[in-house]
Amino acid sequence: MPDPDVIVYYDYLCPFAWRGAELAELVREDLGLTFSWRLFSLVQSNRTDPDYQIWNEKLDHDDPTGTRGLLPFLASLAARRQGKDSEDAFRLQLQRARFRDHSAYSCMTVNEAAAAAGLDLAKFSADLDDPELRTQLAQEHHEAENLNVFGTPTFRFPGSGDVAYLRIRELPRDRAEAVDLFERYRTLLSDYPWLETVKRPRNGGN
Repeated sequence: MPDPDVIVYYDYLCPFAWRGAELAELVREDLGLTFSWRLFSLVQSNRTDPDYQIWNEKLDHDDPTGTRGLLPFLASLAARRQGKDSEDAFRLQLQRARFRDHSAYSCMTVNEAAAAAGLDLAKFSADLDDPELRTQLAQEHHEAENLNVFGTPTFRFPGSGDVAYLRIRELPRDRAEAVDLFERYRTLLSDYPWLETVKRPRNGGN
């Protein structure tokens, strides 16, 4: 039996979250893991204005970031209403469109990702207009804040309660390397609970 879900907090604007998603996709079958994805807005987290709430923003369809990530967040929640597999397929399609194919987070890109993921497009479109999605986004963001999440992707492992940010500069070369990396990452967290930060000095760029 697979372990209970590994929860991953992510932001659609973050290239590291995309690489974390690709890593999870590579390891989930070999390690018998299931991943559940939760929304965390880096824009909201980094705002100094205490009255700002991204979930109350009006969508700007000319903004290539999808209104600072709001459009893809809401779209993921709409996809979730068609089941976990649909949500996962849509999320990965949309992340790849942005960071692999360099597409804007436009309505066209969102709809193309929904079609590629096999969603019921009429239901998806109707659900996307439901204001309740904004409430769900706020709830998931606050859940992450309560765990002191500060960056994405942050993985929360079952049982041990280990919660940690993972940032990789490039994707593993293959599944074997991905599995080795993920196992070492998880072991490091469980064996050394007092370890807080390991960070290489680096030049600019991702």
